[in-house]
Amino acid sequence: MALSRILIVFTLAALTLLSFATPRPCCAADAPPNVIIFIGDDVGVDEIGAYGHPHIRTPNIDRLASQGVRFDRAFLTCSSCSPSRCSTLTGRYPHSTHAGELHLPLPKDQVLLTTPLREAGYWTMAIGKWHLGNEVKDQVDDIRDVRPEGMGDLWVKALRERPKDKPFFMWAAHHDSHRPYGPKDAVTPPHTHADIVVPPYLPDTPVVREDLRMYYDEISRFDEHIGMALAELERQGVADNTFILVMSDNGRPFPRCKTTVYDSGVRTPFIVKWPGVIKPGTVSTSLISTVDIAPTVLAIAGLKPLESFQGVSLMPVLHDPTATVRQYAHSEHNWHDYAALERGIRSARFTYIHNWRTDLPGTPPADAVTSTTFREMLKLKEAGKLTPEQMSIFVAPRVEEELYDTAADPHALKNLAADPAYADVMKAMRDEMRIWREGTDDDFDPQKITPDGFDRTTGKRMIKAAHPSFVK
Repeated sequence: MALSRILIVFTLAALTLLSFATPRPCCAADAPPNVIIFIGDDVGVDEIGAYGHPHIRTPNIDRLASQGVRFDRAFLTCSSCSPSRCSTLTGRYPHSTHAGELHLPLPKDQVLLTTPLREAGYWTMAIGKWHLGNEVKDQVDDIRDVRPEGMGDLWVKALRERPKDKPFFMWAAHHDSHRPYGPKDAVTPPHTHADIVVPPYLPDTPVVREDLRMYYDEISRFDEHIGMALAELERQGVADNTFILVMSDNGRPFPRCKTTVYDSGVRTPFIVKWPGVIKPGTVSTSLISTVDIAPTVLAIAGLKPLESFQGVSLMPVLHDPTATVRQYAHSEHNWHDYAALERGIRSARFTYIHNWRTDLPGTPPADAVTSTTFREMLKLKEAGKLTPEQMSIFVAPRVEEELYDTAADPHALKNLAADPAYADVMKAMRDEMRIWREGTDDDFDPQKITPDGFDRTTGKRMIKAAHPSFVK
């Protein structure tokens, strides 16, 4: 092992030990802190006011950012709904949970962070979208699901009905902003086409702006429901002793976003409020991963991490936003409606991607393929009116390796993998991917992956090739 890597390992170990030695803030009777994780469904980081969007309405999330810390380099382990959620709640990478593909149920032998919390006296709740399967439901005290229109009411109801003599953990999982969209999803007042910021890999047409407008409305509803839960915490007098995190399970449900390992797929909003610990209005550029959430939650409760965890505690960076707890964040793209096999690495500056199935185009998920945006892109493609960046989702074969300088190229449009000037960066990234894959038993046969379950042009289900498992 190289000297630099040994130093990193020892540094991370020291920081983790420090996280348990750091005292928690005192409160009434020194009660353990409550924990709420608000997780949006397909909410992109760029569609949050606190992250710089000029027009979208997210006042409650923005207020949390002003009262706590906004992480600018927070990354998901997968840009796919159920694998991302399974990873977050187990503190393990998707392939390590054996539920690394969309809809695969989490096996019974996988331990959720709620299990040690319950053993320590916490009341645990999963209120909203579950999507982990039935085998691990017995690891949570209260599980409730409902469609998005009533999510805020359900969160408030669960908070009111919880045992008041116990600290609580709540996984508050919204269905917004998942497709399909429609009139019932509108907020008052609705967003307008003038509010929309169209990324360069999507065509800027009225059809695309309308699709994005409806998506914005769903994010605002997610924000409204967070506000309802925050008001209930205040009413109960427990807001000052509650750790709050707002995040997403993957990027926006549009082409070149959701399911990819680009920043548009795996970079997540990550806003934390923890009164008495986090200085209000803080911004951190420290690199963090959602695999770190489980050990962090246990550290907040004063508990040691499980041996099964593959992440590190974020407690050092919560106390000092300039602290470093990791050098790289890892992500993966496995089956999500379509066959895929990609791995990504994010450093503070660079994104590296390895694609083992270059014969497959970068088709977005089936819900995006059936969207008006994708239909519009097909029409423009036939007319020869898409830019090279917008055409990228249709190209096959693709390159095997990609490298992007995200500081200079935030949308990852200029591939530097073949540039001799970045040979050292490529070597470092390849070495890191090998070490990570070996360390997490990420072993696979590129020719033996789950085949397409949907048509790549129409989005219609292909029954014979459909995924063998489906869970809600």
